[in-house]
Amino acid sequence: MNKTFLTCCAIIPILVLQGCTNTVKYDDKPAAKTVHQDLGTDTLQSSSLSMMETLLDDSKVKKITQSGRPQLAVFGMINFTNDKIDLATINGQLMSELNKSNRFRYTDIDTMAEAGMAWQNRLYTLFEEPASAKQLADAVNADYLLIGEISNVIRTGPNNKRVLYRLTLKLLDKEKGAFIWQDQRELLKSEKDVVYGV
Repeated sequence: MNKTFLTCCAIIPILVLQGCTNTVKYDDKPAAKTVHQDLGTDTLQSSSLSMMETLLDDSKVKKITQSGRPQLAVFGMINFTNDKIDLATINGQLMSELNKSNRFRYTDIDTMAEAGMAWQNRLYTLFEEPASAKQLADAVNADYLLIGEISNVIRTGPNNKRVLYRLTLKLLDKEKGAFIWQDQRELLKSEKDVVYGV
């Protein structure tokens, strides 16, 4: 295990530990893929790795890494639920896949720590406002920013109510000030019959 990998694993918890605030979304629009099965760290990890594979196979990502190794700041998955989720394992696997790809260089730990403290109260805006994410990419001297979230989604139908984990992963291009890649998966947590929308 090389120094780059150890350093990147160390910086992931900086924002992760600050992101544990409960966010519930009421959303009738499903993500691209919904998985119905018992949930655990292995399931969340598998879905996260599947998104990482999609990222590394994306034509835009291949293009930006074709002629060199751009600077990437990795914040990994941030937990916006009240559930206990083993983010260290999930994010460690994401970093392992990135490290094996050998396509990026990574922002140093001191710069990440400083930015993490400054952004601890503004985490959620990163996912909704690319301009905010661009500011963070500037702060950590990165060409690209990789950030993800795990949140709760409640979806109601005429006869049932479903609660899901929504996993989102996004890659921001600092120069363009926009997310050039993103993926989203949903995992069913619970489902029950309802009467009159209760």
